[in-house]
Amino acid sequence: MNRRELIADDPLQIGDIILIPVAEVSSFSNVKGEMAAFAARKRAKAVVALGPQGAVALSLDGAEISLSELADKVSGLDELMAEIRGSEVEDKG
Repeated sequence: MNRRELIADDPLQIGDIILIPVAEVSSFSNVKGEMAAFAARKRAKAVVALGPQGAVALSLDGAEISLSELADKVSGLDELMAEIRGSEVEDKG
C-alpha cells in the first residue's frame, strides 16, 4: 500500500515572523504471508511565512506560490494559521 500526503509541520518563530514548514510524507507497506516491508520518507515542499504584513507561501526555490491552493492540499493548514493569528492577537491585547 502506498500513501502520500502533504502535512504542516511544527511552526518556528523568528522575531515577528512565524514559519510553517510544509512536507510531503510518503509511506509504503507490503505484507506477504509472514514477511513485511515498510518504508517512509519526509521531504520539504514549501514554507508558509506569517508576519505583520500577512501570510505568503513560498516554494523551496523561494518563488511565491498560491497560499489558498497550498491550503487546499495541506490538511489542517488553515486551522493552524488561524490558531497562530489568534494567539498573536491575545498576546498583543
